[in-house]
Amino acid sequence: MRKTTKYLCILFVIIITFSFSIKLILKPFIPIIRMKVDNAFHQGNYDIAENYLTFISWIEPKNPEPYILKGWLYWSHARDLYSLHLPYKNKLNCAVQTYRKGQKNVPSNWQLYYEEGIMWESFGEKKKAVKAYYKASKLAKKPYSKIYYYKSKKYNIKVEEK
Repeated sequence: MRKTTKYLCILFVIIITFSFSIKLILKPFIPIIRMKVDNAFHQGNYDIAENYLTFISWIEPKNPEPYILKGWLYWSHARDLYSLHLPYKNKLNCAVQTYRKGQKNVPSNWQLYYEEGIMWESFGEKKKAVKAYYKASKLAKKPYSKIYYYKSKKYNIKVEEK
């Protein structure tokens, strides 16, 4: 039994080392992958753009940009479906999960919360939007640090501090 545990530990170390090495090797290719995201987006290949953004966030998990863009792609698609009275909640949930993952990996980035607020606002979810704007305001510099003030006043909704 101890021999098996030893081999599993060695295998685990090898996998972690390999994963880390692959990320280092792929990191210089990020600008090329970003161009591929842009091309896929402009050609209307949103699923391909989402896949590239997922790949970028795997290589650079502390970079907020791929989470912001991927979240936007998901929720804008959900918004289109919503406006056509088609099922949209799956895409919206994908957007929420993308923003949550970004917020977990880059908790100090105000833009992740700001973009989430825009998303909720576009679906008429004013309370959720104001809550996201509140979090963005706590992290942002002027003028974005004022977004909560203006949105809470506009919708007459306050976020209770905990």
